[in-house]
Amino acid sequence: MRNKNRVIRNMFIGMIGIAIWIAACWLMGAYGEGNVKNGLIQSNWAKMPALRFEISIALASIGIPLYYYGARDFIKAVRLSRRKKVISDHRMVSLFDFGISVGCVSFLYFHAIQCLIPVVYKMLYTTNLMSADIMNSVESVYYYTAIPMWVLYISAHAAVTISFIYLVIQERLNVSKICILFNPLVFWGISEGLKFTKIFYLVDFAAAAVPFGYLILMACGVNHVAHIKERRRRRTD
Repeated sequence: MRNKNRVIRNMFIGMIGIAIWIAACWLMGAYGEGNVKNGLIQSNWAKMPALRFEISIALASIGIPLYYYGARDFIKAVRLSRRKKVISDHRMVSLFDFGISVGCVSFLYFHAIQCLIPVVYKMLYTTNLMSADIMNSVESVYYYTAIPMWVLYISAHAAVTISFIYLVIQERLNVSKICILFNPLVFWGISEGLKFTKIFYLVDFAAAAVPFGYLILMACGVNHVAHIKERRRRRTD
């Protein structure tokens, strides 16, 4: 692989982007102790300053594009590892490319909506509306955007998970086969499971479990690229 060091550097930039994305998720979804969920409404939204959600969107707007900047080189490395005569390799690499690309759009869209809902709630909370009217208004805003948001979000996770598992099992990536567990759907499942614990620090960690999964996924990519032998140019005398 040519320019291997540049590829690894770009992937590290992508990992920095994911770290920024993780911080954005904690600002958005770490509600703290004493929070009670009522439908879509989190009781601690009223205590959280609106600036927190504004900073969260700003960080996500920086972190997710940086993640894609590094992920592009991951995709290139995966393309080099496929076998040209194996049709399933071509399909799975294309699926991986699709999942990464759609994910970068859907993650920012998802994050923006998840920040918008509490901001709308806080604006209505200061009015004279009844609690039931506030809940209905917030839920109406959410459900207008829910279908495209969740379709893109789930499609991205599923595409990356299926293709990544295939590439690991077929040994197209230079990583241990246990790495099939380090996929987006597993970390999304961990996130949802932690929310049921009702232990506030685990619930707060769950807010960033999905991007943390992509951080591990990118680390697997760095390990793969590091083990690719760099092509030597032929000397011409």
